[in-house]
Amino acid sequence: MAPSKYPMGKVSRAFFETVIARHLGRARNDVIVGPANGVDVGVVHLPDGRALISTTDPIYIVPPYGWERAAWFAFHILASDLTTSGVSPQYITLDWNLPMDIEDDQIEMMLRVMDRECKKYGAAIVTGHTGRYEGCAYPMVGGATFLAIAPREGWVTANMARPGDRLVVTKTAGLEATAILSNTFPDLVEKRVGTETTRRARDLFESMSTVDDALAAASVGLRDRGVWAMHDATEGGVRNAVWEMAQASGTGVDVDLTKVPVDPAVTEVSEVFEMDPLDAISEGTLLIAADPQAAGDVIGRLKQKGILAVDIGAFTKNGQACLDRGRAFQPADRDPFWVAFSRALTGEIA
Repeated sequence: MAPSKYPMGKVSRAFFETVIARHLGRARNDVIVGPANGVDVGVVHLPDGRALISTTDPIYIVPPYGWERAAWFAFHILASDLTTSGVSPQYITLDWNLPMDIEDDQIEMMLRVMDRECKKYGAAIVTGHTGRYEGCAYPMVGGATFLAIAPREGWVTANMARPGDRLVVTKTAGLEATAILSNTFPDLVEKRVGTETTRRARDLFESMSTVDDALAAASVGLRDRGVWAMHDATEGGVRNAVWEMAQASGTGVDVDLTKVPVDPAVTEVSEVFEMDPLDAISEGTLLIAADPQAAGDVIGRLKQKGILAVDIGAFTKNGQACLDRGRAFQPADRDPFWVAFSRALTGEIA
């Protein structure tokens, strides 16, 4: 099969603005947060004044991770986006479009994990579809929608950061890129960085969720009580997530990206794959815009849960630039993870 002329991963911001954003169906007054760059959820006003929050993503299953780990990750990709609202998932739809060779017990294992994680966070699976089909292949084996109902102002979105809010980052940059690459190419990583670093890098897999981060931060309170916006640092990593939050909120930002935590295992693996950790996909790393008076409490709640959290700067006035130590910045054109993954797959990195 000839390689595609298009890059792997999400479509570009330009394609979103010029194509997707122009084809969103009927404009409805009850849609108060619709599709937007850097915004993880949609929000619809309900007739009683409450809000329906939703997010949709592929069901992403990688069998080499092991069926249990793969299903855990698939759940948390979606739950992480939903909980950036500060609300736990409540209702879930699952559409499984599976390869022909998957065994019944493998399907059952994934459903058991989904059931376990739903019960942990109080969610019910309300509808779905499960089937085997020719042409379906890992890792994208369907899609899911996670939903929740929240009080009138009992939710936040990534575009609600205000000038003066502090910006808090959890865990480490480059988290997902490091965990995925070290679990997919363990022999390559071990040859280059050794057994102990490879073990630490692979163990980051269990950190690839922002669900507990977001719920711990939200426990301080939302909006006037503390947290105004949250965003999961997925494609494009932390640098892109900071930029997206500012762009979506219509603010500037003044940060010191050298303060972003970078786990030593992330540093070593990133060197092997020639990635900048700040630009690499980082599912599990949460950005939080907090009222200046509440930022310390947010960091404290996270640390009580064993989650590292660091204040890296603040949002600035509307229309100002995105600054890193006084210098304007923009995200990289392409997440280096996809380049690294492709090069390792073809043997260019050995």
